[in-house]
Parts: sequence; C-alpha cells; structure tokens
Amino acid sequence: MTLILIHGAWAGAWVWDALATELEACGHRVICLDLPGDGTHSIPPEATTTADLHDALSTAIDSVDGPVVLVGHSGGGMLVTAGAERFPERVSHGIWIAGMLIPDGRSFDDIQTAIAGPGETFGVTAQVQSSDCGRYSVVPRQAAIDYFLQDASPEQQQYAADRFTAQPAAGRRLLTPTTAAFEKLPKLYVLTTEDRSVIPAAQRAMAGSTSQVCVAEIETGHVPQLICPDVLAGLIDRWLAAS
Repeated sequence: MTLILIHGAWAGAWVWDALATELEACGHRVICLDLPGDGTHSIPPEATTTADLHDALSTAIDSVDGPVVLVGHSGGGMLVTAGAERFPERVSHGIWIAGMLIPDGRSFDDIQTAIAGPGETFGVTAQVQSSDCGRYSVVPRQAAIDYFLQDASPEQQQYAADRFTAQPAAGRRLLTPTTAAFEKLPKLYVLTTEDRSVIPAAQRAMAGSTSQVCVAEIETGHVPQLICPDVLAGLIDRWLAAS
C-alpha cells in the first residue's frame, strides 16, 4: 500500500520528511508530493491552475500500482477529497491531518462562516497577504510561527519558517462535489486540539460533515508531523491495520 502525502498551503513536500521516515519504518511506501506553486515545482504560484493541482495528484497516483492512501495536511485535504472522488477505484483510504475535509462542493470560506459568522474569520486568515495580481498569497514569517508553529522548538520554527513559500490562489478553489462513493470511503481525521490556524471547532465541523470518519485527537498545534512524527505515524499505521 502506498501513502501519498499532500502538503498544505504555503508549505512543501519538506513538511513530511520526519513523518515519511516513521511511516517507512512501519513498512509503508511513501510519496511526498510537491505541488505546483510550492516553490520547488516547475510551475510557479502565479501560473498555477486548479487543473495543474489535479494533474499533479493524478500523475502521482498513476506512478504506482495498487491501492493508494491519500494523506492531506491542512489545505492539502481538499486534494484528498478531489482525488478520492476522481479515482474511487484506486484510493482505498483518506486521511486528513488538521485538514480541510469539505464535501459537496463547499469551500473553507463556508466553514468559517458557519463557525465564526457572516463576514468573520478565524485562525491565520486575517494575516494572509495577497499578491497585487491576486494569483497567490503569503503568510508573514512571524504569523506562520504564531499560528502554525507555536508548540515547535526554536530550531523547528526556524527550519519551517525559512521554507514557507507562496500559495497559489488556485489552491483555494478546489471545490469538489462529492457522491455516494466518497461517503463510503474509510476516513481518518486527525484533530489537532491546540491548533491556532484551523481551530478545533472547525475541524470538528469538517469531521462531522460526511460519513465513515474515525476521529483521532492529538495534542499539538497545526503541524503534528513536525512536532511528534512518531506518534502520528503510529496512529496512522494502527488505523490502516484496523480498517
């Protein structure tokens, strides 16, 4: 079984390094996906389209034989939903880590409205800076530390903050109408109870938005794959073995 790890907004495949090592030690094959616009991919953020993001995931799925498990962190969760819906014969499980589990064609803006009220936001949203062209956004270094990495060590904070990059606006437009096949997919939602970005109330709402969801809480901020990769890998490994 192959796990395809999909990073979230402003991050890159580097965010999975420690978790990938732990998952491989559990016997899993792992692909850490670099997405268009993430600073290392050949397509820059200002040129990235939703089709580019879908194509990157399709290429990763096509590169391996057999079933795949899609694992999405934060905004990468939207590609888990999209991939599971587009490739139901290949995707055996879906895992969201503080992720945007949003079925039925809704957006994260809809989740924020439901939790905070019309016109209101929470988490890092108010700190996001859009480019003049409107095609990508960035998060200031200190805001990334305050909202994503508050429970990380100073060394981890520096390592991650130095690598955050622009996020294509197309990444916010991955709206996926879902069908009964998605409802039946075995799903794990890893809920980060100390999260300042995708706050726990929003995570609980998303975890309850569809069926076949197992919720596992972990006492970290937004990026548990950096904070406790061994704990997270063990949680994922046990769930896959049992499901």
